[in-house]
Amino acid sequence: MKKYIKSLLMLVLAAMALTGCREEVGTDPGNDGTPIATVYQYTAGAGYNSDNDCLFRVATNAAVGEVYYLAELKTEKEARNMTADAYAEYVVAHGTKVDVKASDYKDVYVTNLHGLYAVTVVAVKGGTKTSQSIEFAGLDYKPYGTGVYHSDMFGDLGTVNVEYSEVGSRYRIKDVWGVDHGFAFSINGTKVTVYPQTIVTGREHPRYGMISANDQSGSTYDEATKTVTFNFLFSVSAGSFGVKAETLQLNN
Repeated sequence: MKKYIKSLLMLVLAAMALTGCREEVGTDPGNDGTPIATVYQYTAGAGYNSDNDCLFRVATNAAVGEVYYLAELKTEKEARNMTADAYAEYVVAHGTKVDVKASDYKDVYVTNLHGLYAVTVVAVKGGTKTSQSIEFAGLDYKPYGTGVYHSDMFGDLGTVNVEYSEVGSRYRIKDVWGVDHGFAFSINGTKVTVYPQTIVTGREHPRYGMISANDQSGSTYDEATKTVTFNFLFSVSAGSFGVKAETLQLNN
């Protein structure tokens, strides 16, 4: 009797498992034969410019035959006024093929993007196509005006050129401590955020080498005087010079 009950229980469990498998077909990408390329977006690292270089990973399921991507300004994509299926066909026809196999992944870099971009990835198997999209905000700096920069670390640096990107709402002083040695910042009321947090100044201490600046919390903006105050911890390999105030008074 016990053997009979045990056998009956095993049959019931097997039937439940089979039913569960049937229910899962189509929910786990690839089980129903539909090609899926899942897209993961990351920040571009060393050797790339994270302001304008987009990094994403394409992970394929077992049903994928080919994968294509296309990056274009979001306004241009919207102006095409295509259905999702029609745009997927467009990506395959005009996009770039990704060298990735089924059940695998590939990291893709798209560089030098200025503006708000839509990146669409299409997975293909025969006549079946599926797509996924991400957005990338590539900063697009244009001349904004000038300002007077004073540094407690390096003294009065005089008039500097200031740029502004509507994408990301960021300002940039590109050459504050030297050519291509500056930083960007955003203003939100009286609060100021600096990018990147750690900056190479391009200036060297005669004994301890390169001087870097690390943004400390508390940078502020005074609308009445149009003055931005930055709090930077300046340091070298042997230690720091302490937190010093840097100010930028905008001329417009």
